[in-house]
Amino acid sequence: MAGDSLGVDVREQNGVLVVRLSGQLDWTTYMRAQDVLLDCATKELVGVVVELDDLVAESPALLVLFDVVWLSAARWPGISLSLVVSDHRLRSTLESRGLPRHIPLYPTTPEALASVVRLRHEDRVDAQLPSCRCLPHVAERITERACERWGVQSLLDVAPQVAVELVSHIEDDSPLALLLRMRGDKMSVAVRTTARFDLKQWHVMRHNIASIAVCNFTMGETPAGGGRHIIWALLDVPEDSQRPPSHLPEAAVFTHQV
Repeated sequence: MAGDSLGVDVREQNGVLVVRLSGQLDWTTYMRAQDVLLDCATKELVGVVVELDDLVAESPALLVLFDVVWLSAARWPGISLSLVVSDHRLRSTLESRGLPRHIPLYPTTPEALASVVRLRHEDRVDAQLPSCRCLPHVAERITERACERWGVQSLLDVAPQVAVELVSHIEDDSPLALLLRMRGDKMSVAVRTTARFDLKQWHVMRHNIASIAVCNFTMGETPAGGGRHIIWALLDVPEDSQRPPSHLPEAAVFTHQV
């Protein structure tokens, strides 16, 4: 972008996205930096490490950017996000402002990489959904199989219906993606879309999911860059409901033939 003094370099290292920000962070580059970091977070590799030594902030107040990104991505996708600052002056500036309030701060990139908590590949499902009337049924079936594979039998009557509720409220000309995650004692059901909900739609959907869920849950929306958004519901898995997961074959649950 012409006149953009913010430099961005993204590389993958052992399943982690390492983002080096350089140049000037000011009020004209703030939103670009935020979009870049949110886009990296929702790519959902294992984590995101942000290197800051070559970044110059026009105002210390702009450094709140990193907590804003963390707060947006903390519940979904819930990946590890950390900062690397070896420059003593920048660390002093951050500490004097009480920043970052939430994100871990490390002096070197290897230390930040070593701290990343890795999600096992089998604890996630990403599925493109068909653009047809059977879409809710496909979302329901995919979620059922995930519950069975992860051994969360108590959510078999909940999570699939949450998936149906999410996809049924979204009107999007672009294909939807169903995103399922299992992290510790929480399961998330999410949809990636370019559509946005108004307040009435959010109210109706929250009410409907509350009538379905027999567990604690939270809902929200995370920007994913490129005009996309993740609409998600995070479900608590009761402690007494877990059992060793069923090892089901990864068979296709939907085949669309033209």
